[in-house]
Amino acid sequence: MPISGSEARPVLAVRELEVRYGKVVAVSGISLFVNAGEIVTLLGPNGAGKTSVLRGIAGFVRPASGTVAFFDGEASHRLDGRPTFALARLGIGFVPAQNIVLPRMTVEENLEVGGRYLLADPAAVRRGVADMLERFTALAGRRHQFAGSLSGGEQRQLAIARALLARPRLMLMDEPSIGLSPVVLKDIFRHLRQINRDDGVSMLLVEQNVIKALEIADRAYVMRVGGMDFSGPSDEVAASDRLADAYLGS
Repeated sequence: MPISGSEARPVLAVRELEVRYGKVVAVSGISLFVNAGEIVTLLGPNGAGKTSVLRGIAGFVRPASGTVAFFDGEASHRLDGRPTFALARLGIGFVPAQNIVLPRMTVEENLEVGGRYLLADPAAVRRGVADMLERFTALAGRRHQFAGSLSGGEQRQLAIARALLARPRLMLMDEPSIGLSPVVLKDIFRHLRQINRDDGVSMLLVEQNVIKALEIADRAYVMRVGGMDFSGPSDEVAASDRLADAYLGS
């Protein structure tokens, strides 16, 4: 759970982020933070630039301006300009919206890939894989099945489990509900809240399912096209008329 009051401390701080694709400005003036133990969701209509914000944070695109900082205890690390693969070594997991598994490798092999990147001890990798298969029971019976043959929900669970093998302090997630049935979606969000509570993993969640995102998030940021509109505790955002205005227009 998030630390409250004066004891709150950020694990992620984004200040005045601008992301461009060539000469086109996708987003500008984006500032947000995630405190230790929080789930924070980034909401907004299609085309607002939510994924561009996440891509700028995660290193898929180099920000045109602004800063992105990750805090690990007393140490701080600038993320803007770092390649995506370098974030995992700092303690940041990333689960994209698409291309989330290695389809021609088995479930177990996908998990091993996630562990071997950061865990030098093969025994630690095996323990981590066993722990993930115990936690994500839908994957346990499919450990020798090719990941590309899994359902969408199972692939999403596999991607989350693989990211967790790196023992992250912060997870960045893009549209975890995309393409999922309501039953599977409910299970995925249950897993996310459990990971947050049991493992203390902070999360920044980009999501189109506003209701489910606000149910599990502690705070929310709501974007308009190209920039930030407003933010606040999830219950206040859910009750605000500005939320409907952001999606439907005044």
